[in-house]
Amino acid sequence: MATTLTRSWSVEFEKENLEKLFSQHAPHVPLTREHPSRPPITEAEKEHFYQYWAATGGHDLSIVQAASKAILLIPDPDLHLILSRQIGDDGAHAIAFRDRIIALTGRDPIDDIRKEAKRHWEFLEDVPYRNWLGFIAWELHYEHHILPQVWFNKLTSTIGDAVLAQQSSERFSDDEAIHRVTIANWWRKKFEQASLNERTELAAQLLELDEEIQKRRAAYIKQRWQDAENFNGSNSQGIEPIYDAWRKEVLSYLLDIPHPQLTSINQ
Repeated sequence: MATTLTRSWSVEFEKENLEKLFSQHAPHVPLTREHPSRPPITEAEKEHFYQYWAATGGHDLSIVQAASKAILLIPDPDLHLILSRQIGDDGAHAIAFRDRIIALTGRDPIDDIRKEAKRHWEFLEDVPYRNWLGFIAWELHYEHHILPQVWFNKLTSTIGDAVLAQQSSERFSDDEAIHRVTIANWWRKKFEQASLNERTELAAQLLELDEEIQKRRAAYIKQRWQDAENFNGSNSQGIEPIYDAWRKEVLSYLLDIPHPQLTSINQ
């Protein structure tokens, strides 16, 4: 018998809560983009474009690698189909970033993409495949908690690429939304099928793993925010409280915990 979710994830939930957090903590950011970004012009700007999007390609390659490991780790065909979509999408995104770097700079970033993916494994170590809950905690960090950063970059960046912007509008943003929705609702189905005692234990374990990943990623997250400002001309003022508050919203919603106690990005 199919499970009817009592609390399902949706892009409407994301939009409502993020707009509220932006209005509270970053009122200077328009909630719809007012002006398009311009392409990189100088050699320095092209180098910054290279660095930022090679790193983004490495981030997406690490997602492909982690999701591939999870298919071997978790014997659930429902999840396997979800992850096959995620693997294909994020692989396609990384290819698009690589292609645009080559088009704009004449350099193939594949070695830097590889190095950046390796960097993720250096600070994550075995957490994403330590057990199935480690993988879910990883998914939340790489798909859900990252959303404020995506919004700041989308709304405030002044240097970008028209081709990538169009691809994001036509496909990439929808791909990522599908990843968040399907993973969150796969988790909720598992969570709601558990007994009350099991749910309490699952929530406690997932919170512990989420906190561990947060501590492992904190320096990287802050560096990415700084890179977006330096390389893309983004205005990230207010991102710290939005990131903390959004992370609490995600975990509260998915774990039925009204006020989870979490480590701040600044701790």
